[in-house]
Amino acid sequence: MTFIIRDMKKNHNKRRASTFLIRDMKINTHVTILLIAALAAAGCAKQGMPSGGQKDVTPPHARRMSPPNSTLNRQSRDFFIEFDEFVVIKDAENNILISPPMTERPEIKTKGKGIKVSIKDSLQPNTTYLFQFKDAIADYTEGNLLPSLEYVFSTGDYIDSMMLAGKVVEALSMDPDKDLVKVWLLDSSRFHQAVASMSDTSIDPPQPNYTTRTNQQGLFSFNNIKPGRYHIVAVKDEDKNNAIGIAEAVAFIDTTTEASMMPPPSTPDDTTHKESTTPQKQLILRLSTPKTDKQRLTGSKFTDAGKAVITSLLPLQNPQIDAGGEEITWRLNKQCDTLTLWTLRKECDSLQLTVSDPSGIDDTLRLKWNSRRRSPKGSPQTTLTKSNIMKIGNPSLPYYDTLALLFTTPLDTTLCRLDSAATIMLLKDSSKHSCNALMDTGTMKVLLPYSFLQGEKYTVSIAAGQFTDIYGTGNDSLLSTVTVSKAEDYGNLTLSINDSRPMTESVEQKIVELIDENGKVLLTKKITDESSVMFTNLKPMKYRVRIIVDSNGNGQWDGGDFASQRQPERVVYLDKTLDIRANWDFEEELIINN
Repeated sequence: MTFIIRDMKKNHNKRRASTFLIRDMKINTHVTILLIAALAAAGCAKQGMPSGGQKDVTPPHARRMSPPNSTLNRQSRDFFIEFDEFVVIKDAENNILISPPMTERPEIKTKGKGIKVSIKDSLQPNTTYLFQFKDAIADYTEGNLLPSLEYVFSTGDYIDSMMLAGKVVEALSMDPDKDLVKVWLLDSSRFHQAVASMSDTSIDPPQPNYTTRTNQQGLFSFNNIKPGRYHIVAVKDEDKNNAIGIAEAVAFIDTTTEASMMPPPSTPDDTTHKESTTPQKQLILRLSTPKTDKQRLTGSKFTDAGKAVITSLLPLQNPQIDAGGEEITWRLNKQCDTLTLWTLRKECDSLQLTVSDPSGIDDTLRLKWNSRRRSPKGSPQTTLTKSNIMKIGNPSLPYYDTLALLFTTPLDTTLCRLDSAATIMLLKDSSKHSCNALMDTGTMKVLLPYSFLQGEKYTVSIAAGQFTDIYGTGNDSLLSTVTVSKAEDYGNLTLSINDSRPMTESVEQKIVELIDENGKVLLTKKITDESSVMFTNLKPMKYRVRIIVDSNGNGQWDGGDFASQRQPERVVYLDKTLDIRANWDFEEELIINN
């Protein structure tokens, strides 16, 4: 924009004012133009950037199937499923299941926005075929999985329309298995063939009539099956050979189950399968691994000169050890699967042992200590200096418990001066009290029985040399603080057991267990005819309660065995988690039904 100013003397002041005004107009106009240009540029830049928005979480949708789903009198062995976006196939071998199973695996590949399936096997006449895509299809860009999709066709003039559904759980925890489990339907002849093949290798394991697998919740469903009664078997097919291995976890139902009519689809073109959360009769299959390994020793070695450790696969019952004239003493751990022995000769570095046990062990062992071998960190592993290490076993002493001293090597009862009570002192405030000492039967623990006051602190003082181990080494002096709890720090639980099953004359007993939220067993009580059990002095925390119906009375839970058609021993859980509180008494009832 251009302005011309004429110099007119007559109106000099006016002309001068006009000049300033026009100059201001020039400046403002330039600023305006620059402002508009900047805004335009910003607008253009904004249009050129992605707008963002919510992430795509929608799985692919099947838009077209060719030939259409549920086609009758099918002869073609190829089909194509088109989706609304590009897709990828995830682990086709495990996630695409075909019923009835085919001897030769079909070729399955992506093509455009779909997948093409080319069947290599010959099709049986008058047969309904079901392809289940379980977490097998995901969109190409975001990886959103399509949970389930089914494609069905028949080589005859009708589609089978029966179903069976249920749930697979781990037999002890009663929770779904973390891994996905295959589930098979077998008619009676194939089922008995499968059982026979477990003990007779000349019998080939049969192909199942139908196959599927569980989802993350342990649910399964067989759709489009023929009317009839079937045996249901679930297996963790580790080697993927569609047969039951002798060491593979298996679940089965004792009797045959009759198929029921499938519910109608929610929409005419509904191909998405959702496992029923409430089957017509809740079929529960309890998965367990058979105990196929026989008892054996799993390890034996010197851990130090004069000290050796022997481990076994299963618990030892009544071990007998012959050291060939070498004097030894030994201890068995609480689980009865680790035996620790010490030779009375301090520097013994070789042993020949004969170990026998009624559980099925009769072995001769030759052990040698190599003081020059290197530890995992690479430093020389030399003979450990013998020392009689003593410590307080329970410095936070429950009011109902007995204070204990623990030792790293067995004590020599003939050398321990247990009658010298004055050398074990308990100090509280300014007062001193002497305390007696009692040798525990295991000779690696000494009990200090004393009537401690609840909620108080004590100092334990023990003189050096009070306790002597089998090598003649005395303990160092000890000064340690012990804090005693109070009765009101704990809660109590009374559990009533309502067993509605018919009474039978057997060796059956019940094992009542309190477990934490991670499944760790905290407390166990075994009962036979009692209708209630009480747990006292429970630490405040969350507990779960379960009862193992120990049918063979061996004091432990036993899994099932498919080859012998034995089910796992039954486990019943209280249907809620208990939040035990301090100074509270809780009462609960657990019902055992047929």
